[in-house]
Amino acid sequence: MRTRFAPSPTGSLHVGNARVALYNWLLARKEGGEFLLRIEDTDLERSSKAFEREILRDLEWFLGWRGEVVRQSERLDIYRRYASELLAEGKAYRCYCTPEELEAMRQRQLSEGRPPRYDRRCLRLSEGERRHLEAEGRRPSLRFMVPDGAEVSFRDLIFGPQTFRAEDLGDFIILRSDGLPTYNFACVIDDHLMGISHVLRGEDHLSNTPRQLLLYEALGWQPPEFGHLPLLLGPDGKPLSKRHGPSSLGELREMGIMAVALANYLAAIGGAVKEEVLEWEGMVEGFSLAGISRRQAVFDLKRLYWFNRAHLKRARAAELKKALQDMGWEQEVRDEVIEQMKEEVSSLLDLQKLLPIFSSEGIFLSPEAEKAIEGAEGVLRLALEELSRGKDGWLDRVLKEARVGKGRVFKALRAALTGETKGPELKKVVGLLDAVTIRRRIEDALRRRGWPYSFTTP
Repeated sequence: MRTRFAPSPTGSLHVGNARVALYNWLLARKEGGEFLLRIEDTDLERSSKAFEREILRDLEWFLGWRGEVVRQSERLDIYRRYASELLAEGKAYRCYCTPEELEAMRQRQLSEGRPPRYDRRCLRLSEGERRHLEAEGRRPSLRFMVPDGAEVSFRDLIFGPQTFRAEDLGDFIILRSDGLPTYNFACVIDDHLMGISHVLRGEDHLSNTPRQLLLYEALGWQPPEFGHLPLLLGPDGKPLSKRHGPSSLGELREMGIMAVALANYLAAIGGAVKEEVLEWEGMVEGFSLAGISRRQAVFDLKRLYWFNRAHLKRARAAELKKALQDMGWEQEVRDEVIEQMKEEVSSLLDLQKLLPIFSSEGIFLSPEAEKAIEGAEGVLRLALEELSRGKDGWLDRVLKEARVGKGRVFKALRAALTGETKGPELKKVVGLLDAVTIRRRIEDALRRRGWPYSFTTP
């Protein structure tokens, strides 16, 4: 078995495309096959090397993929050679129609209540007429001649039996007037030469399949098996797009989403695996084409965070340290801090934001924390006095001796020790900070209220 992922480098890698890549990768891994990458960059105006580099970086992060890349822009002579063969065999013909003429033809057919199809006017041109058009400066495109009365049937791996009438397809262009191949033509040539056996792609490509199957037949090649995945929707039921919020892999990575969590979520919402927390091995083992739903799935960021939180809790400290370093965290952090704080967060970004609390350096107080300290000098003084008796049982002693409620005590101490009024469980914070750091931060908080206090080691 051999599968492939074939993105166009015209933008960032979207989660919908990432899901296609994931399913092809899982299928190949489960069957002991190969997963290949092809960059479809024949749209020279919109394609960008920067986007290609971003796609490769995203795939390495998401699937750990690194390997040979097939680029369509480097294979133009191959497409032209096969197009010439179809022309020589009478299976394709030159078309000299301008975009304006084609649009006029389309509008006329629609006004007459007919489906817009190319009327084959250029198929009937004489040699003299062709020379005349070329003398005018017209450069022909190449059209594939769809066999009259043909019917194209195939069994989709997801949607089951499909049948298309050739008369609904019309003769379609395979080589543009600038010599560049169209999507359907280049796709067929590449999939055959790359030895692709199974093609999983979005359902928006379902209508391309009959055209590609006709090309396979004309070229005398065995087609791969096709499966089309339902598109991802936003919460409003419309196709997922930028207006629904972060949806590119780069954005999700910066938000602290783990690759394994994203993969688990994308596999689960489509029914490819059971909706449970699975590591990579479990996803490969549980992947099932038969389980993929034909219903369009909704991409829910809250649900993704649920999977992310679950995977954070399961991850080892060393793994999370590496992920934090990849996000730009450079300071040393204790395993104990990672192990306890991963239980408090839903993303790597949230975890990263907590780490400065556990450094030996000072902290900045938020406006809310400054307000929480107002009027709490008595609590903070008591906390210092009790700390001089030792850190063990310190928090309980402060609560017992304080003349204010537990909430006020916790709020003041949290503000002084973390710089925020909300965050991880205070007992965990106290347990992870040494007595010297606790004393220094409480003294710093008191100085902010104009109560000088010299730093002393308990």
